This record gives sequence, C-alpha cells and structure tokens, in this order.
Amino acid sequence: MTAQNQIVKDFIVPISRYPHLRESQTLGEAVQTLLSYTCGNEGRLQYAGILITDKDNQLAGFLNLQTILRALDSRLANTPRGFEGKGGKYPDLAILWEESFFSKCSEKNNTPISDFMISPETVVKGNDPLLKALSIMLHSNEIVLPVNEEGSIIGVIRLEEIFTAICNACRL
Repeated sequence: MTAQNQIVKDFIVPISRYPHLRESQTLGEAVQTLLSYTCGNEGRLQYAGILITDKDNQLAGFLNLQTILRALDSRLANTPRGFEGKGGKYPDLAILWEESFFSKCSEKNNTPISDFMISPETVVKGNDPLLKALSIMLHSNEIVLPVNEEGSIIGVIRLEEIFTAICNACRL
C-alpha cells in the first residue's frame, strides 16, 4: 500500500480492544474499565479515554481522564488559573480541598456516566484517507477519533498510529 492509499481502518484500534461502556453504566465502572487497560511493568494506563455507546451500540459520547477527574469534584472544573493561594500565611487551595476531595470522591462511584460524557464532535469513516483524520486531529486538537463504518463504531484512530504510519511512509 502506498502512502497515498492509506485509509483509517487499516490503522484503527478495534472496539474490542478499546475501553467502551454503555451510557447507563456508572462513573465507578468507567474508572475500573480504564484501569483494566494497562501496559508495562508499572501498570501504566494504555488509553486516556473511553467510548460510550447507547442501547443500540451507537456512539453516544466519550469520557477522557480530565472529564472523569472533573466529575469527581465540580470545583475542579471552575478552578481559576492561579490555583495557588496568595502565599505567606494563606494556604494553597489544594491543601484546603484535599480532605474534602478524597473523602467525597467515592460518593460519585454510582453516578451515571451519561451525566458527564462529552458528545462526539467528529467521527471519521473507515474508508477515509489517513491524512483526513490527521487534518481533523490537528485542527481540533484531538488525539483520538471514533471510527464509524456502516452506522456502527468499529474502533478509534489515534494520533500515535497516524504518526507511525506517516513516518514509515516518509521513511523518517
């Protein structure tokens, strides 16, 4: 296959190997699902997101690590850029929040993920050119795009696979 003929479906992570749940499942289940996809001796997370499907197996949304962490405490979503306190005898906001954050985050365990999921803005097709997916990623600042074929999600295309394919095609 020449570089010009590379298509998205040849480089996807199939849905069977990518974290995904139904929209009726919980935040706790989403966390456990992501934690079950690890690699290496250190148990590093393999993926930074999870696809959410509806009862008909259609893409309903997704969660990423940032979304999940914000869901644990809504104060994190509204934190001003200057997170630290004024200095001197004023403690950092992190110190003030720490006790309440860790004592309350487990309370979100049974919250439906549909309360926090992000609607997908862009989906690519399996037969789309690889460079189309790259262009979308570069313009939207996304690193993972869902891949749709014949009305169903078949997997995701990640920037890592596109990068590797392009470097190999360009012989870099």
